Amino acid sequence: MNLSKSDYILGNFCSKALWLKKNKSELLPDYDNAQAESGYQVQNLAHQLFPDGVIVDAEPWEISQGAKLTESLAKKHDVLFEAVARLPWGAFCRTDVLRKNGAGWDLIEIKSTTSLKDEHVDDLAFQYFVFSNAGYKIKNCFILHLNKRYVRRKKLDVKKLFVMENITPEVLAKYDEVAEASARLFDLQKSKVEPQIFVDKNCLDCDFLPYCGKNIPEYSILNVFRADTIERVYQKNQSYDLSKLCAEDYSGKNYIDIQSWQEKSEYCDKKQIQEFLKQLVYPLYYLDYETIMPAIPMFENSSPYQQIPFQFSLHVQKTPGGDLQHVSFLHKEKSDPRRSLAETLVQSCGKKGSVIVYNEMFEKTRNAELAKLFPDLSRDILNINNRVVDQLPVFRNRALYHYSQHSSASIKKVLPAFTDLDYSELEVKNGEEAMTRYLAFLNGELSLEEEKILFYGLEKYCGQDTYAMVLLMKVLYEKAA
Repeated sequence: MNLSKSDYILGNFCSKALWLKKNKSELLPDYDNAQAESGYQVQNLAHQLFPDGVIVDAEPWEISQGAKLTESLAKKHDVLFEAVARLPWGAFCRTDVLRKNGAGWDLIEIKSTTSLKDEHVDDLAFQYFVFSNAGYKIKNCFILHLNKRYVRRKKLDVKKLFVMENITPEVLAKYDEVAEASARLFDLQKSKVEPQIFVDKNCLDCDFLPYCGKNIPEYSILNVFRADTIERVYQKNQSYDLSKLCAEDYSGKNYIDIQSWQEKSEYCDKKQIQEFLKQLVYPLYYLDYETIMPAIPMFENSSPYQQIPFQFSLHVQKTPGGDLQHVSFLHKEKSDPRRSLAETLVQSCGKKGSVIVYNEMFEKTRNAELAKLFPDLSRDILNINNRVVDQLPVFRNRALYHYSQHSSASIKKVLPAFTDLDYSELEVKNGEEAMTRYLAFLNGELSLEEEKILFYGLEKYCGQDTYAMVLLMKVLYEKAA
């Protein structure tokens, strides 16, 4: 049995997750390569910074062969991609770039993030441990990541797109920690005894939660309480089950969530809702954007991971409960959508009236970016921002709450709680899917028929987001009466 770099990182996060990966691998879900594909694109671009690089052409499972091939190629070349090192007892890793430096070598790890993160240090610390003990004299350790300050011009400038950070001191400081932890984790993964852990909020995104949390209700203290209080709540009640708690022991949103769940009821603060409704100025413009955020900037005047709006839906209502006018914008060309979107937005939002959104920070930030990009439209776009009214806080602050929301104020939880509408039957069901599929369109990966299906699905999905706000506003008026 081997211990890879990913095993080491996983084991440091959760010893049980590593043990399950090695001993109950059938529990792992199918691999989703959407995020990995973005990482590959970044890595391939970064390789252009090392034009003399030679790839160590070994399959992921060919560890010993890869290590031997690396040793052979290192005698002839100064830069190797995907170099492999393995220790006799089983620890091994690949490094993105192994670069000759005098009589020694530099390790360079390529990351698709825009900043250095703590886990990057752990990543390179394990690489340093393996390569140095495999006989390579490592002089420096670098993280090569995307430059968040880079703004693309007409052509992509790969040299300016990346930033290289030397983290050698941080890596060296972790050597003893890596030596101890790698030996311990190697032995742990071979153990016949399954580790026991306390399931906490960090586990919510783990692939093994359905296994480790099989006796935990779908909606539990993990959903209600902050991470730093969950264990204390569990110790007090000896249960994850909300029905075992005394609601009166808690306050604020915690009390409302627990009490509502136990009584299968709805909570309504009429006065708070009335205060919200007082600020509305008709006509109302219900606005929602869909965006892409490519790691590698696709358009002039954009940066890594910048949110690029390509679609909006706008429902206009002139009087309370009045008829609706719907404006739908979707950019259907393989080009920068922002200019045409901004022009249509300004034409459609009028000069007066509240602009209703669900999470104002998102829409207002996109608008501010558009105003900066197009100075001639700036005044009108910023006028829209000045009129924004956020619907989210009404539900986030529990002015209105239904037990079926499961402590979430997401519109996808709130909408079915108070109306007969949900997102389950839509062709496009969430923003992440909209982003992924629209990027596939921009990259020319869809057929004409697939494009038609996508455009139809996007217009239905984005339109439902704004129609949902219309329906929820109707609910708020009814509750305030």
